[in-house]
Amino acid sequence: MAKTYIEELYERYVGAFEEWKINLAFARLKRFGVPLDRWDDALQELAIAIHRFRFDPARAHAASEETILCRVLDRRIKMLARSSARRRNLMERFSQLAHRTEDAHRPEEKVMADEVRKVVATLSPRRQRICRLLIECDNPFEVADKVGLHPETVRRNIQIIREAFVKGGLDPWSD
Repeated sequence: MAKTYIEELYERYVGAFEEWKINLAFARLKRFGVPLDRWDDALQELAIAIHRFRFDPARAHAASEETILCRVLDRRIKMLARSSARRRNLMERFSQLAHRTEDAHRPEEKVMADEVRKVVATLSPRRQRICRLLIECDNPFEVADKVGLHPETVRRNIQIIREAFVKGGLDPWSD
């Protein structure tokens, strides 16, 4: 039986760290919605953070080692997301400089754009912002970071946005 990608990643760190620390790192990546194709790089960064982490009960103020390490890993994951967003924004700016041409829109694209605007106008301001950020970001994790919400809250809002588009006749699977 072939090992899954996650099992292979897990085995790389077994023996280097206590298993609960590895499990915590995997749980935080999953919780923040980091795309699976970015786990390898993210785990390398988290491994450095785990290696540098030293628990000091005197400074912990009754918090457990797991709680403090969880916060360290969360901050590191957020830092990685911000770095990725900055890099993507920089590439977008370079792309815009390279392609300073006017788009020739076809009539059906204009009609579709009008329909999309109508549906978006029915959404709450928060959901409108999430909608705009979905265009710029790669995943709900990055949207959550920019909006300042938990990724699960963003996912629920995305589902509501999707339902609004389907209700407005913009179901991507319809003819």
